[in-house]
Amino acid sequence: MGAEEAQTEKLIKDTAKVLFFQKGLLKATTQEIADEAGVNRALIHYYFRSRDQMLDILLEETIQEKKGRVKRILSSELPFRLKIAHFIDAVVDYGLTYPYLENFLISEMARQPDKLKDFCARDRVKSSDLIREQLEEEIRKKRMAPITAEHFMINLSAMCNYPLLAKSILQTIHGMTDSAYRKFLMDRKQIIYTTIFNEDMPELTHKKELQY
Repeated sequence: MGAEEAQTEKLIKDTAKVLFFQKGLLKATTQEIADEAGVNRALIHYYFRSRDQMLDILLEETIQEKKGRVKRILSSELPFRLKIAHFIDAVVDYGLTYPYLENFLISEMARQPDKLKDFCARDRVKSSDLIREQLEEEIRKKRMAPITAEHFMINLSAMCNYPLLAKSILQTIHGMTDSAYRKFLMDRKQIIYTTIFNEDMPELTHKKELQY
């Protein structure tokens, strides 16, 4: 594939990601994607056999990108609490970029359950494995109440992701504008950290090194 073709393919992918995962237009057609990207619809079928194939590719690439960021953080040499602060920051920020990604993922998994098995089978190293040793050290030092690494990561992920999954509900119930919702999520980083550790979230100074 030449440089021009690669650039066109990237344009189509980036446009579709914005429509699907950023704007929440989960049923956007190939024509709508083509119009938004400023290309002929035939080009979309040239690069992707079908809309479903394009969705599969976009979903996998976007999830792998998010997982890559999380893995770099959790496998880093940072102290445990700073590592968790970076995790919260990265997950919430990614959710602000693609607020409908988690909803789309859940709907796709319900529609095609085998996808979930495929995604999970590729993850030989789980997030819980990456923090287990440091978490157990925190518990041994009585800096945290006993909890398994699995429960810890599920609790942490739920606190970060639920406001993203419930975006429309939260905005409706609490009368939040889009800007108010964004501020709510930014404030929530501190709330999550304080809920876990009962202390202020530390200043984050390793974003560039961790690539997020």
